[in-house]
Amino acid sequence: MMQVGAFTVRQADVSDLSRVEELDRLFGNAALSRDYFEAWLHYHPQGFLVAEYNGRVWGYCMAIYLSADQIRENWYHDTGGGTCSTHNPLGEYFYAVSIASQKPEAARTLFIAGRRLLIRSHVYRAVFYARLLRFRKWVEEQGFDPEKLTLQQKQRLLGIYINTLQDPLQIFYEGLSLMPEYGVVDYLEGDDDSLNCALRLIWQNPYYRPLAATRAVVSVSETPAAVPAR
Repeated sequence: MMQVGAFTVRQADVSDLSRVEELDRLFGNAALSRDYFEAWLHYHPQGFLVAEYNGRVWGYCMAIYLSADQIRENWYHDTGGGTCSTHNPLGEYFYAVSIASQKPEAARTLFIAGRRLLIRSHVYRAVFYARLLRFRKWVEEQGFDPEKLTLQQKQRLLGIYINTLQDPLQIFYEGLSLMPEYGVVDYLEGDDDSLNCALRLIWQNPYYRPLAATRAVVSVSETPAAVPAR
């Protein structure tokens, strides 16, 4: 449990899931079902946090650790179909799976709490793939039919959209000192508002230290293991 301003940040439990579902419906058609949240509690409960104020949960976030070679920039692949079963305790990347809040202050609180935890961890970098809530509407305003875009057109329009800072979520994340890198096409299937696209942002841990061998969780035998006969 951690106090950040007026909010208490703590690990989520089963009693929070109904409220978390309610918050996640702010995602519209990209909202997740209770099965996903139950799976997250199973695979990595320490990474499932809520921001609480006056006895009510106002935001939640979920993150896992991954190694660099696990990240394919596709939400379903990276998160094990949205279950967080890909969580790797020794992964050097902090990978944001999902975040939703009813108050901007709650989302900001969760980011601050996450940073406090990260600077004391073995994590080299945090990576976020932000939804682009106004991308479809903006594409339509430019005179394009979103359903008829070629891959090349979508990539070009995505680059313009990001570079001209059109999206409120991009502005919010950059205000938290996250560094935008590039747009990702076909990151989250079913995210109609974003045309399935996302913006990759990173936060570099200034206190990063490689994980010491003394903290390894697997002991290595000095005697080579026998190879079983086939």
